[in-house]
Amino acid sequence: MTDPNLNELLKWGIQNSEASRNDPSTQQGTRTGGLSAEALAALLGGPSDADRMRDAMGAILSPEVDLDNKLTAFDNFEQLIENIDNANNMESLGLWMPLAQQLESEEAELRRMAAWCVGTAVQNNVKAQERVSCWTQ
Repeated sequence: MTDPNLNELLKWGIQNSEASRNDPSTQQGTRTGGLSAEALAALLGGPSDADRMRDAMGAILSPEVDLDNKLTAFDNFEQLIENIDNANNMESLGLWMPLAQQLESEEAELRRMAAWCVGTAVQNNVKAQERVSCWTQ
């Protein structure tokens, strides 16, 4: 399998390696300044956690997504926010309010999953606890 993005990454790595820098026969002008977004995505393995969190919440909020898939999206979202950094990013991603709104959903399963996600986000996380405490004031 030949992935042009991985080939670009390999070429960049060779051109910017210590051995290449110290080799007088290497043409200094051929080095590239950076990698393309596609090459970086190939290296990092796909969408970021922030993108996955936004996508999950988008599915949860979409009227076109059925209940089973919304529950799967909630499960994925909960697994992402088990990571305290991801839980702390909920504020900057604008995900707290959509999550809080799900606590008032007509669907009991969505309310349960929303409560589960809030509980996960605030567990051992003072920043998230402070955010949620603002809801009751």
